[in-house]
Amino acid sequence: MRDDEDEPLVGGRMAQGVVRRGERVLRPLGPWSEAVHEYLRYLEGVGFAGAPRVLGVEGDREVLTYLDGEVAVDPAWQPGRGHRLPAHARSDQALIRAGRLIRDLHEASRGFRPRRTTYRFHPCPPRPGQIISHGDLGPWNTVYRNGLPAAFIDFDSAGPVDPVDELAAAAWAFVPLAPDRRLREAGFDPIPDLPARLRLFVDAYGLPYRPAALVSALQRSVLTRVEQIATWPLSAADAAGSLEFLANELRWFHTMTPAIERALSGPDAPSRP
Repeated sequence: MRDDEDEPLVGGRMAQGVVRRGERVLRPLGPWSEAVHEYLRYLEGVGFAGAPRVLGVEGDREVLTYLDGEVAVDPAWQPGRGHRLPAHARSDQALIRAGRLIRDLHEASRGFRPRRTTYRFHPCPPRPGQIISHGDLGPWNTVYRNGLPAAFIDFDSAGPVDPVDELAAAAWAFVPLAPDRRLREAGFDPIPDLPARLRLFVDAYGLPYRPAALVSALQRSVLTRVEQIATWPLSAADAAGSLEFLANELRWFHTMTPAIERALSGPDAPSRP
């Protein structure tokens, strides 16, 4: 590809109109971009290699480095459907690496003290115990190399988060925590042992084992999406459908909670990798 040729890129769920031009990526700017750029430059400064570098701004687009690899994109995905994952993204090895990469991102972010806080969804400084982080971690925002997560892209949702809350939200996406139908749609056959995969993911991250705290964070992750519905441009019928879907998510999670608590604390759970 010549430097003057634009190749449309797919990946993420928030940004449209993203193109690759040689070894650069051009993405639309938003009111949050300056705050995100400050964060990305900090990550570059502390040596975190799992995020794009900011190269500048061209007109109404930001210019970032292109990260070579594959993104687990599912063009047919829509809310309520399992996100189709390639075989390598469904492996235990990929799940372990995702947990470690999130831990590395959180550790790299702990020293960041932002001057700009015009973040997209939470335009405020981090509270005590919070860090600035990605805000939308999932396979659709992950670059895989040799079948394993190597970097995250699409930092438009970056902002203040509690690390355990972001870990919980990422668990819903990477494990993934979902009923059998959506797991089959995602490509899992046979259906995996979800509590065991969750423990594998948590072990890779290195979170101290506090089953009640993590279970609460997993539940909060769904309730946070309920709160966000009020900000979405939905009709009354569509909003009702979204609320019904999330209510079913909570009911399903309630049935899984005893097995999840046993997996997080029991001696038969997978050992730390």
